[in-house]
Amino acid sequence: MNRLLSGRQGQTGSVLLLSGVLIAVLLAAALIGLVAGVKGLSWSKAGELLSLDTSNLLVYKVWYVRLPRILLAIIVGSGLAVAGCLLQGITRNSLSDPEIMGINQGASFFVVLSLVLFGMKDVTATILIAGFTGAAAGGSIVYSLSRLAGYTVMRLVLAGVAVSMFMASLTTGFIILFDDSLSEILYWMAGKLSGATWTDVQLSLISFVPAAVGSVLLANQFNIFSLGEESAKGLGQNVVRVRRMAFLIVIILVGGSVALTGPIGFVGLIVPHIVRSCVGTDYRIVIPVSALMGASLLLLADIGSQWVLYPTDTPVGILTALLGTPFFLYLMRRKMGGG
Repeated sequence: MNRLLSGRQGQTGSVLLLSGVLIAVLLAAALIGLVAGVKGLSWSKAGELLSLDTSNLLVYKVWYVRLPRILLAIIVGSGLAVAGCLLQGITRNSLSDPEIMGINQGASFFVVLSLVLFGMKDVTATILIAGFTGAAAGGSIVYSLSRLAGYTVMRLVLAGVAVSMFMASLTTGFIILFDDSLSEILYWMAGKLSGATWTDVQLSLISFVPAAVGSVLLANQFNIFSLGEESAKGLGQNVVRVRRMAFLIVIILVGGSVALTGPIGFVGLIVPHIVRSCVGTDYRIVIPVSALMGASLLLLADIGSQWVLYPTDTPVGILTALLGTPFFLYLMRRKMGGG
């Protein structure tokens, strides 16, 4: 009994420590991203920032250029990390990620298709709808193909890779065919946070907040589901309903993020692994801590992308891909080595 209590206290201590470190990193990164490199900003002019006068260039740079970008990075990073947690839980496969499972690429293709059909003016609502629809279409095709072949985790992942490549080739083909009207989309396709506005932040919150609440409410169900499908059914869980609800949340999180920032990959792959290795497999802990770590990771990656080729603003999706690809190969090798 004493060992059990000490074990729980030790886990609680590690969770609190990791959460505290992540919050500190997030706040420090947000402060750096807010003021670092702003020309003309000094301690003597810090008071001007409180005026919120949009005609003041410093105020505009900090509150209307830097701050929305930081907040969007935090929201999207959290959403992608939570989506990765849920997707790995649904498939019971540690290699699952929205980028690999066809969801990102499905959303990207439908966004590009909507821009071809409806043009580039006043497209905020169109892009959001297309993002959600494409994420749902990509994920549904993957799931349907795996079911037709006789559902297994490995077949689901293979179907995801195949659909992801197919959707990516369609997207590339449309960009080549409609180069004149889609030239601006190339930067977006790499995953970018530059140009974020307060409208983008508000739209991201509309999709993220209910999805985040839903994921937390599903945490206990995922703890049961992680025991195995047969065991979960034996305990009275409606496995199909839980999987569908989780899949809907993933679509909302990924579709919204792709519509606003383009396809940013591997955040949902990297973060859940690190969190589970630190705090265990209890989804009541893994989901909120993953949200914190995803926010910190994407914000740090965005700050790094702004400085790596300064003054060129590198799309953050390139940096996450550079980090995520070796990590994915490492996981594949470890999984194959483990049989």
